[in-house]
Amino acid sequence: MQAREQDKARGESGLKVSLVLPPLTQLNTPYPSICYLAKALRAQGVEVSQRDLGMEFVLRVFSSAGLSEIFSELESRSELPEPAWRALALRDVHERVIEAVIAFLQGRDPSLANRILAGTLLPAGPRIQQADLSAFGTMGTGDAARHLATLYLAELADLISSCIDDGFALTRYQAHLATSARSFDGLAKRLAETRLTDRHLDALGESISGDVVGLSVPFPGNLYAALRLGRSLRQRGSYVVMGGGYVSTELRELDEPRLWECVDALTYDDGEGPLLAILEHRRGGADQRHRTRTSEGLLERPATRPAFTYGADYEGLALGDYLQTIDTLNPAHRLWAEGRWNKITLAHGCYWKRCSFCDVSLDYIAHYEAAPILELVDHMEEVIEQTGQRGFHFVDEAAPPKLLRALAVEILRRDLQVSWWGNIRFEKSFDGDLCRLLAAAGLIAVTGGLEVANQRLLERIDKGVTVPQVARAAAAFQEAGIMVHAYLMYGFPTQTRQETIDSMELVRQLFAHGLLNSAFWHRFVLTRHAPIFKSPAAFGVELVKRTGKAFADNDVPHLDPSGGNHDEFDETLPRALASWLQGLELERAVESWFERRMPASKQSASTIADALADVSGPKARGQLLWIGGEVLQDEDGLSVHTRDAEAFLAMGEEEANWLLEVLESARPGEGVLTLQEATEAFPGTWQDFEDTWSTLRELGLLIV
Repeated sequence: MQAREQDKARGESGLKVSLVLPPLTQLNTPYPSICYLAKALRAQGVEVSQRDLGMEFVLRVFSSAGLSEIFSELESRSELPEPAWRALALRDVHERVIEAVIAFLQGRDPSLANRILAGTLLPAGPRIQQADLSAFGTMGTGDAARHLATLYLAELADLISSCIDDGFALTRYQAHLATSARSFDGLAKRLAETRLTDRHLDALGESISGDVVGLSVPFPGNLYAALRLGRSLRQRGSYVVMGGGYVSTELRELDEPRLWECVDALTYDDGEGPLLAILEHRRGGADQRHRTRTSEGLLERPATRPAFTYGADYEGLALGDYLQTIDTLNPAHRLWAEGRWNKITLAHGCYWKRCSFCDVSLDYIAHYEAAPILELVDHMEEVIEQTGQRGFHFVDEAAPPKLLRALAVEILRRDLQVSWWGNIRFEKSFDGDLCRLLAAAGLIAVTGGLEVANQRLLERIDKGVTVPQVARAAAAFQEAGIMVHAYLMYGFPTQTRQETIDSMELVRQLFAHGLLNSAFWHRFVLTRHAPIFKSPAAFGVELVKRTGKAFADNDVPHLDPSGGNHDEFDETLPRALASWLQGLELERAVESWFERRMPASKQSASTIADALADVSGPKARGQLLWIGGEVLQDEDGLSVHTRDAEAFLAMGEEEANWLLEVLESARPGEGVLTLQEATEAFPGTWQDFEDTWSTLRELGLLIV
């Protein structure tokens, strides 16, 4: 009945909508923007198709026919860089092996791993010749072979970018034209050309149809392809709407008439509401367009905000075509680049939304709305059925601890076997018990912002965390077997050379204590949607004024008169971090990493050790949760069977009956039993039971 009603509603909508992700984002899994939109529009009865043209584009280029076109063009050149001559000499080999390599990376032919490792399949260029496979050990043959196969694709991409199209890369396309593109001139010039790679894009564009076509542009590396596709689609009569993260941040305000040759409308923030309003207007209904810009200007009418879409619909996407590449040994970055993760959101926006460097004025941060947990887990089960994959990437700005706890309890109540990861803030709420609960429910990794790793600057940022707090939270995650990645920042306004050195020392200590599995340094960028832009003087920066027409105008040039020379850290910070990621040179003084003389760190060498020693006890009024497994009773006590251990707890019958009742009441989904309620009902002397209680805590009795 529901399906018939939905079909009827789709028929009444009268418009066919195509959602397209232009080249190029990820190779391993669909970027979720169009999938979220598809779910929202289909729920409203709109007929929707969706295409990831990035994946289709890659498969066209990296095919026997695609390489043949590339080599034919190279043969017409009289001058080529030296590696290109070698590639050209091995043309026949490349054209023979490329489709086998693609099938291997798609997981369709794992038998090729041994040939790849033996060196009898891939033509070896500079990347493969310099590859170090020692990190994969003797048993990681599949991963090692995938790493070499990924390097092979990267070498072909190098060939294309150096000889055919300098804007081509494996995970972006012409990104250099869109990054901080204050002028449209570079894009306009490139749009007037047609290179070999463009011909593949144009051919794919010919197969797109729809009354309304939505082009999603999450990153600079999608913009050029979106504009080229949009121009062609408009000429064929489609109404072209462009939205996504790049549009919402970079194109918030613009003065560029040439843009409207490629698109009819831009939508800002969540695309569901604006796109539905556009569809209603295109059908001849009332004009309720909002958060929409056309050639006539910004349309911002009062509108009812639809509930945010917390999950994705993958119907229509060829999920088996995605590639499982390994292009980095950084464990957190591997999560991004590997695996077919289902994307999902626990809460829209950020529950903290106070960080001074963040785009807190924009809707994707400012508007906080939590997903209903029961419906969210229902959706997880539906997506598992649809995709066959049990892995989920929560794409929240920062997942709230209370919602994570509720999510974990519901997952355990349903006995749902999943793996998941996502962003968090290093809250003090993440103690040992909560982290053990999350791990039991399938959490495998967290990524969070330590940012400047300096207390003065963390307060200036209004991050809401302290370095000791970060250390204790990271330790709790690690003890639960959850991988931890830290986002790091340098070059924050007024940050001195000494403070950057001291921050580097704290990061070294975190790695030395085994609290971080990976991290990444970002250099501070001032954006016009951050609090710093609103009050630059309060943060000690001077804005550099610019004049003239603006296209993309999000990143703001600025001067930092009281800060250090941040350029001197650009190469050294990632170089030291690369060693620490591998557990190397963790005792080396941080100042010794620099070629020039630098001040020694003034940070105490025991900062992190002291933080770890300062751990509070369990919450007296916390909820008891039992995740420890089955409990059997006999005349002498109880035996507990967990996944990896077995323990016998000797006690009298009255105590055993009490404990059985407590553990049964503490199972996920059975209600709320507090520690205080349980201990008040204890039938004996509590001091005599404390050792048994400690054993139970080790076996899986949590207080959260």
